[in-house]
Amino acid sequence: MMKKYIALLLMMVMLVGTTSCDKQLEIVPKGESTLSNLNDLETLLNQQFRLYPAPNELDILAGVQLKSYPAISQQLTETNTFNYALLSGDESVDRANITDGSDCERMYESIYKIMRNFNIVITKAPEASGDDATRQRIIAEAKVLRAWFHFLAVNIFAEQYDEATAAQKGGIAYVDNINNAEQKKKISLAEVYEKILVDCSDEVIACLKPSTVKTCYRFGSDFGYGVRARVLFQMKRYDEALVYANKALSVNSQIEDRSTAMTAGKWVAPYDADNNYLLINSDGSNLGDMYSVAVTPEVVKMFEYGDYVKDCIYDPMEGWSDIYNDYTLPDALMFVGADLRFNTWGLRSESMYYIAAECLIRSGKISEGMAKLDAVRLNRIYSPELYSSRTDLTEAEAMEIYQRCRTVEFINTFENFFDRKRWNTEEKYKKVIVHDLQEYGKFTIAPDSKLWVYPFPTKASKMNSSLTNNY
Repeated sequence: MMKKYIALLLMMVMLVGTTSCDKQLEIVPKGESTLSNLNDLETLLNQQFRLYPAPNELDILAGVQLKSYPAISQQLTETNTFNYALLSGDESVDRANITDGSDCERMYESIYKIMRNFNIVITKAPEASGDDATRQRIIAEAKVLRAWFHFLAVNIFAEQYDEATAAQKGGIAYVDNINNAEQKKKISLAEVYEKILVDCSDEVIACLKPSTVKTCYRFGSDFGYGVRARVLFQMKRYDEALVYANKALSVNSQIEDRSTAMTAGKWVAPYDADNNYLLINSDGSNLGDMYSVAVTPEVVKMFEYGDYVKDCIYDPMEGWSDIYNDYTLPDALMFVGADLRFNTWGLRSESMYYIAAECLIRSGKISEGMAKLDAVRLNRIYSPELYSSRTDLTEAEAMEIYQRCRTVEFINTFENFFDRKRWNTEEKYKKVIVHDLQEYGKFTIAPDSKLWVYPFPTKASKMNSSLTNNY
């Protein structure tokens, strides 16, 4: 009976939201006054978070993936598409006018639509009936989620944060209320990050459960600390990011053990894996998030010898396969295991190990940084060389190893795109992305290319004149 009641309640909220959403951002439904107690409000946080689509386009731009279908030759003839612009590095493609129905539009709408429930909880919970501990906890959860989804949005639709210029750079609209009459104006990049940090502050995190939780779609302080660590990391405030990464690991340091691929013959990553801080998928079909992911020949070379997933799965329909080279390129690999549900837009403990590793390397504590890296690699590689035992590594050498391992670890997540934008602002780590499409030619994407910033969808910018593109 209770399940029917909750389902009916959620259906009513969705129907109301559908008919009265903010036309400028297509978010924030009216009529939520029926949610007058904390138990009802908490149901708005009991959802399977998905963000459409998969980060495939972001990985194309970062030189990590290729679009698996159609064949490369056909992709290069479809010159008025996002995929062509990202694959060829062609900045002359008018991306702003081809957003209708595109992955760009789907990402934007997914991010902003999902935030409606967070703002309802934050707005209604202070006056709702129920106990104060629950009140503070669900408000804190909603704020951390609001911070996270705005963080994703600002790094897709705006430039990389730089403290010296952020106040002059355009950001995104930060939606923190349910007032439909108010136009949600774009604010500066600095203001966006200020609001994000407030939503994941120490005071907010203190109200979360001080531990990890067993359901993968709710979270405790591990995700709270993890969000703050990841935000500070992107802001290049590395000393602070290290503090919060370590706090997150003190709550949940579980690492996914991929050695099971040797005996299982496939890579299994269950929904309730202990290493997930918060699971955010991108695929709602019967196919997994890594299905048909085609990795570039350059990234294939980054896999270490003895990688459990690459080298220990012999069934071509359960792991990496070259049988689709007619569509991609020789030496590219495609993952074809349909059952794998991967954490494409959320956070897991490995994210914190890698944040800590880079922060330590940058501070000159190279052995300590490589030890964080090795902790993950011991669950990825059969008999790996332990980099933490080497005393001869310079920062540049350690970072080269680290970047290689990090790229492989975060295939088909937002991480590689965000990393490349961040590294591209540093002279010693910037990189020209080269798409070597062999017989079809080589195409490059410069570190300062405007392609690194996505346009706002036409539907949103027509409704909201403040949403001028940030490139």
